[in-house]
Amino acid sequence: MNNSADQIIIEQLTSLSLKDAEAIRRLVSQLGSEFQPLGDKDLKEMLKSPTTYLLVARQSKTQKIVGMATLAVYRIPYAKKAYFDDFIIEEAYQGQGIGSLLLEKVLAKAAELGATYIDFTSTPTRLAANKLYEKFGFTKRDTNVYRLTF
Repeated sequence: MNNSADQIIIEQLTSLSLKDAEAIRRLVSQLGSEFQPLGDKDLKEMLKSPTTYLLVARQSKTQKIVGMATLAVYRIPYAKKAYFDDFIIEEAYQGQGIGSLLLEKVLAKAAELGATYIDFTSTPTRLAANKLYEKFGFTKRDTNVYRLTF
């Protein structure tokens, strides 16, 4: 079966089927060691949020979700800011242009919502992903990333 990007639909997920919830959980579990299981309540909270958008890459024929990204757009004092996270394409579908399609949709959505800029972080070991970001014109910032876990 040919899994090329021309058989992929990029869409914002606005409702939650059991099959879609399972696909999101499967993808999130591939993001790394900080994975925390997502309950239906967590997923529904994301979908209801007025500032969070869950974008998915879905095979047009099977309706299977094979990629995802989360976009948050919110106001800070001097700008409307966008941040994207949890950007992942299922391993079997990587290298087929699906990541580019999904990233294009993320950027278009952020611009549509009036964001002044978009930020994100990426692990240096994700070589293909980092190459994709640079291809799209992203530049590395000279900053420290801090975290306080509750």
